[in-house]
Amino acid sequence: MKSHKWFDISIRIDESYQDLLVGQLTLIGFCGFIQEKTFLGCFVSANKWTSAVRSKFNATLERFKIEFPAVDLSYTVNIVHEENWNKKWEAQTGIVEATSKIVIKPSWKKLQKRHNKKIVLHVDPKMSFGTGHHETTRLSLKLIEQFIEPKMKVLDFGCGTGVLGIACIKLGAKSVIAVDIDPWAIENTRENIRRNSVQNQMKVRLGSVSVIPQLKFDLIVANIDFRTISRFIKSIANRIGRKGIIIFSGILTTDMPVLLPLFKKNLLVTVKLDKENEWTAVALRREK
Repeated sequence: MKSHKWFDISIRIDESYQDLLVGQLTLIGFCGFIQEKTFLGCFVSANKWTSAVRSKFNATLERFKIEFPAVDLSYTVNIVHEENWNKKWEAQTGIVEATSKIVIKPSWKKLQKRHNKKIVLHVDPKMSFGTGHHETTRLSLKLIEQFIEPKMKVLDFGCGTGVLGIACIKLGAKSVIAVDIDPWAIENTRENIRRNSVQNQMKVRLGSVSVIPQLKFDLIVANIDFRTISRFIKSIANRIGRKGIIIFSGILTTDMPVLLPLFKKNLLVTVKLDKENEWTAVALRREK
């Protein structure tokens, strides 16, 4: 049986800009990324690499160049087969000690003795995000550790691999609703839910704010990006309980001055802020 074909677009771009571009390319149909120091590998199914998508891709790069004129953004296009993609991905993805308490482990790696007393999140990322290698995932998990309480009802908005929601369950949450607009992410999250045996506590929905149940959550975690936070902050703020906590990650530190007035406008106050390199995560609570 023939393997499925993918287009691998390798973009020359420094790692400090890559996550900004990843978020934009996801919206036009790209569903897998491999990040290196000076290159970003972007994957799209061959049957989706249409003239319309190519036009959107080039338009996205042009807008990015206008915003960041110092960035080169030259690229090459190659055809790869699915088994080659998987091997490349697995070779790059190892065990991550995300926090002092949490280890993220793909199925093809073996735990070491020093991990025996830690919480293990069994996550095979495939074509979604959230392996723990990136600062934004680690920052999210650190804040979750600080604010999670037993029996909490949690919303994981933009779940990716489901790693944050799974962590919440293993740290004592009662239930998690995981939401994402990417069908690949939903499929991957469901696989990782089964892998961690949390099917009874964690449910997944494809879509955006419209698929979130009309109830109040005790904790909302959203490792997304500046534009998505800005767009949906009102809807997310309306879903948090009176004493609940919202954790936003995926924020460049330089974007915080723009977000802070939005937090205030939606009656949210900062209770904790953490940084790693150029990235920031923030925990917020409703004003009393």
